[in-house]
Amino acid sequence: MHFTTIVDLIDHWQALIAGLLGFAAAIGVVWVTLRIERRKLEREMDALKKSLAVELRQQVSHALRAGLALRKLAGSHPPITARMLQSLASVPAPMVYPATADKIGLLGQGAMDVVIVYSLIETGRGGTTALINSRDPDNITPSTVAATADAFLSGWAYAQTVLPKLRTGVPEHDQKDAQLIESIKAATAHGSVLDS
Repeated sequence: MHFTTIVDLIDHWQALIAGLLGFAAAIGVVWVTLRIERRKLEREMDALKKSLAVELRQQVSHALRAGLALRKLAGSHPPITARMLQSLASVPAPMVYPATADKIGLLGQGAMDVVIVYSLIETGRGGTTALINSRDPDNITPSTVAATADAFLSGWAYAQTVLPKLRTGVPEHDQKDAQLIESIKAATAHGSVLDS
């Protein structure tokens, strides 16, 4: 097999050369596709984190307000009525969290923390709903109201470690988080928020 020109060489090995070029092109397409998918996943993760961060801050803020109001109500004199609870402990249902539940696992180690915070807040919401719909809605015991307050406040206490990990992407919100956490820690140290 003697080839006198490059054209003769290419002509003789054209099938092998075409196969190698096709294989290289396929590898290139797979590589580009994987990069595109990785970038897409990164954007999706960023959007998930930011969406959960915004909603979690709202949920935690409402839970804190409700917990403090219920704690104060529990310290008042009976009778405590369902209407009082309803007006003080209104925490809206989350919307982002249920819609993205199938993707929470993508948060890795932070997934469990996010689920715990939402679960604690949901325990408080469920407890409030149960008290509002109780058999004796005009005579709710202070200890029951205090237990419901504790569920909301536990959600807040746990969220203090979660919020710094989930950023909204807006520096002003992150600064407010730090200020709010510090003020709650200061109040906690004085025993005015949580009696641990």
